[in-house]
Amino acid sequence: MESPNLEATIPENQKASTEVETAQSTTLLERENIEDDEVLDKLQGDRIGDTMYSERFVLTTILKLPQLEGMLAEDEDFEKDLCSLWDMTIEKDVVLFLLKHDVIELFVGLSEASEDNRLVEILFGIVGNMCCVEETHRVLYENKTLLVSMCGFLASSDTLILVQLMRILTTILERSDDEEYFWFKVIREVEDITEKLGFILASTTNRELVEHTLDTVHAMVNRFTEAEVDYAQLNEFYRMFAKTCLIDGLMEGFKQIYPETTADNQFEEDFLTSRDLKTIQKFLEIHENFIVNANEVYEDQIDKIVYCVYRVLVPMSAEGCLIPLSKTHVRILVCINSIYSAIVYHFHAGTFLSMLKIYTILAKEQESLQNVDQQQQQAMEEENDENDTEFEIQTALGEILETLYFMAEPMSSTIIANTLKASSFSEETIQRLCAALKETMTGDPLLGRTCELLLESARVAWKIEDENRS
Repeated sequence: MESPNLEATIPENQKASTEVETAQSTTLLERENIEDDEVLDKLQGDRIGDTMYSERFVLTTILKLPQLEGMLAEDEDFEKDLCSLWDMTIEKDVVLFLLKHDVIELFVGLSEASEDNRLVEILFGIVGNMCCVEETHRVLYENKTLLVSMCGFLASSDTLILVQLMRILTTILERSDDEEYFWFKVIREVEDITEKLGFILASTTNRELVEHTLDTVHAMVNRFTEAEVDYAQLNEFYRMFAKTCLIDGLMEGFKQIYPETTADNQFEEDFLTSRDLKTIQKFLEIHENFIVNANEVYEDQIDKIVYCVYRVLVPMSAEGCLIPLSKTHVRILVCINSIYSAIVYHFHAGTFLSMLKIYTILAKEQESLQNVDQQQQQAMEEENDENDTEFEIQTALGEILETLYFMAEPMSSTIIANTLKASSFSEETIQRLCAALKETMTGDPLLGRTCELLLESARVAWKIEDENRS
């Protein structure tokens, strides 16, 4: 049986109607496709680089800035647009588009003329994001007055503006090519910059601002004494920055981040996070540089820096904070060793005991690693390839031994004995310490006398303890 001819069953008038509808539908679809293509072309034409952000939106927002009347908070929609622009500047294409329209000059001019802290914060925040792109560094470097003008806000009392300004300074100092950009020539044009940084550190109660200011000072010290190193410049740098006001500010800022508790002057927090350790590393690296190269500024500050070192070591000497050992831990111990090498003849009982505790923990950890069988050792090395744990521990132990040696060498046996007496260590600990010192400090002319001093101190300490028990 043949299949019925369905087309033959459709009436002629209905067939014609269907053909017309089909033709109309095809024409409509084609028209819609054409319109979609035109919209897409327009969108692509308005797009900034490879982003989906609109050139028109950015330009409209920028053009509204000089026309702003009153405070930004009074125009909620425009504030949202500016915040959107701030978010958009994480994209390099958007930054390049803004640079093409000279927005930094506009932002700085508006900021200087404005009393609206919220507006200035957002404008500085946008510039801070833009500084992640190298081309922004070039603009700021070629027009030095822009950065100098922004640094005028170091005298601002607004925390949020200062945070954004510190972001700008830290970014350009840490990320700029040191063979092309010589930022010290710019920074030295900022009036009283050291005094202003010291005042911010000493007076703010905002942890974020302390940390960002510390980042800026750290970046300046690194950049201007290493990357842009020049003998004449070094002298000028230390004349500008090695001042009591900055050292005082650093000390106060440190106390603001890590306030003391009422018990035993310890940190408010028992455990140091990786963020804490990074902050402490920067704090100590700044002091290490100044105390080695401009130690006269510490003439009345020795007790303060020694106490800060002690307060760092107490929580760090907890095994849970120390293990696994990181490069940051090691760098902190290197700084402490450098500081104690520079401030010779200064003994602090708490620091001595904390360093001794860290030594015993790391020595035990080193022994554990050495006792692992070859197969396990290979697996651990693969797992910790980046950290190279055993090497880090060996380096840390060397720094600790030197610090303990420098602390003990000029002291009397009575002072050290009284320190040991108050501890939970044993004579065996001191014997192991001396054995390690003899291996590490080989060739030092005072090695034998210092080791005998330590052993004698141990004998005196535990003899007194035995008498007290009886």
